[in-house]
Formats: sequence, C-alpha cells, structure tokens
Amino acid sequence: MEIDTGKVIDISMELNERTVVWKEDQPPELKPVARIPQAPCNFTWLSFGSHAGTHIDAPYYLFNDKWTSDQVPMERLIGKCQVLDLTNIESTITEKDLEHYTITQPRLLLKTRNSYDPMSIYNPEHIALSKGAARYIIDKGVTTLGYDYQSFEREGKSDLHRMFLEKQITLIDNLRLREVEAKEYTLICLPVKVTGIDGAPARVILLEED
Repeated sequence: MEIDTGKVIDISMELNERTVVWKEDQPPELKPVARIPQAPCNFTWLSFGSHAGTHIDAPYYLFNDKWTSDQVPMERLIGKCQVLDLTNIESTITEKDLEHYTITQPRLLLKTRNSYDPMSIYNPEHIALSKGAARYIIDKGVTTLGYDYQSFEREGKSDLHRMFLEKQITLIDNLRLREVEAKEYTLICLPVKVTGIDGAPARVILLEED
C-alpha cells in the first residue's frame, strides 16, 4: 500500500536536550560520542527517561501484573481514531464538557490549549482532566487515550492514570495537536520496542481520510 505523504500529520514532539520533562526527571542527553571528520562516522549516545517526549504509558507503569510497553497490542496503537477539540476549556476538562461530543472511535485524542504551549518550561497549570471526565471516557469504551501534555493530571498525581491503566487502557502522552482538526483519522503510534518496561518513546502520526 502506498501512502500519500501529503496527508500525513506528525503529532510527535521533538526529543532533544530542550525537551520539557517532568520537573523531577533528568533532561534528555544526546552525547556526541564520535563526529566526522575526527572520527570515521557520526555516533550519538542517547540517555533519557521512558516517559520523555511523546510516549506511551503501559499498564505496567502502575501494575506489576499488567502489560509492559512491548506487550501493548498493535490494535491499540494503529487504527481509526477521533480527535476532539477541547481548546475552549481554560483549566479542567469535566464530564459535562465531554457530553457535548459523540465519541465515535475507541482510540480518542484530546486536543486542548496545551498544544499551543511553546513547551519551554514545565507548566504546572496545564489543562487537566477531572475524575468525572476520566470515568466518562472509560464508560464510553475508549481503549486508547491520547493527550497533549506530559500528563492529564497536575502535581505528579497518578489517580487518573490508575483508573485508566487498571482497565488496560493505553495512554499516549505529549502529543502535538495544534495543526490537527477535530475529526477522524487513522492513527499510527510506534513505540520503541524496549522490553519489560513501563513506557516507551514513540513516533506518532495521523493519516487524513480521503
């Protein structure tokens, strides 16, 4: 199958030394081990956390007996998805906010004002989700949830993560949705196949429908 690259939207963050991470994490390091012409090739040593940049959260993040990042089924990461535009929300997304929309796909991406954040520093007041909104999403049968910040919770909390991951819902964090319209797409999310861990950096794209 040939893909029309003009219909591909890259919704991944750039991953480098300037990438904003959780305030207690070490920033990514891209160490130049070898460089031409002093060396016969260019070689870089990468060092960063499993939740740096655009990444998936596997259920193993909070549950020892659930999927690690390499065990998340491909059908969670590839297939039809829906983008909801919630950029009218100024602080916290509630259940009532979500009730205005019809959720049509099990893979759901939430576009908020976070996508317009220049991401030069960590913003503790980023747009977040309420528990009621999380329960609503779960009740609607969503199996993959994408968000446009490091977390949909503030202050390093994991209450909502626990709600989602207990149900084996796949989470994709740090999406960049500024240029994305609210409609259906084909989602392709490919995490690095590191085995036995809690999360993994991913390249994520959307394919526009004809």
